[in-house]
Amino acid sequence: MNSKASNTNPQEISELIAGVVDAVISQNHQTLNQLLKQLVYDIPAQQPNESLKAQTTKTILIEIATKLEQILGSITHPIMAWFVVYVGLVSSPPEAIQSVQMVLDRGFKPFEDFFVDRQGIHFYDLGTSPEKLARMPERLSEFTQMTVRINIAEVNQVMERFDVAETMARQMLLNLKILEQKMNIPLEELLGVLDYNDELKRQVMESDLTKSDKNGFGM
Repeated sequence: MNSKASNTNPQEISELIAGVVDAVISQNHQTLNQLLKQLVYDIPAQQPNESLKAQTTKTILIEIATKLEQILGSITHPIMAWFVVYVGLVSSPPEAIQSVQMVLDRGFKPFEDFFVDRQGIHFYDLGTSPEKLARMPERLSEFTQMTVRINIAEVNQVMERFDVAETMARQMLLNLKILEQKMNIPLEELLGVLDYNDELKRQVMESDLTKSDKNGFGM
C-alpha cells in the first residue's frame, strides 16, 4: 500500500483491519462503523491526491476481504456478502445481499473485481474480462439491472479530468452513460460539454438518473 503521506503506521492499520474483521464476524455495527470510518475515509484522506486516496481505500478493503475469507473458510460465505453490501450502502437490504451472493458464487472477488453502491453492482476492469462476464448471472435481482457498465479506467479518467473523488466519478459516469443511451450522444462528447458548462457539470454530480425516467438536464 502506498502510504508515504499517511500519519498512520502499518501496524496500526493492521490492528484496525483485525478489529473490522472481528466486528464483522460478531455483527457489532457500532464498532464496525467507527473502524470503517477510520480505514475507508480518515486514513485515505491523508493521501495527497484523489488517485492515491482511491487506491488506498481499495487496498484496505481487499485486505479485509482476504482476512475474512481466511477466517470464514470461503469467499462465498453469506457474511462476506453482507459485509460487501454494508460497505457500499451502510445497510444490508436482503435483495442486495442476494445479488452479491450470486456474484460471489460465480467467482468474482469483492473490491478487487466489483463494488457495490446504491445504484447496484459495478465492475472494475478485472471483473469485466470476457471469461468473467460469461459467468455473470443473467439477472441479479431487483436490486440491480446491469444496463450500464463502468470500468476503472473510465473512473480514473473522470477523477483526473474533473478532480473529483472516486465515488463522485462513478456517480458522474453512471449519469452520463444513462444520458448516452437516452440521448444517443457519445460519452466523450458529453464529457466535452462538461469541460465548459459548469452548471451542467453540477447537475451531473448531484443528480441520480436511476430514480427518474426524465434526464432533468436542459440539453
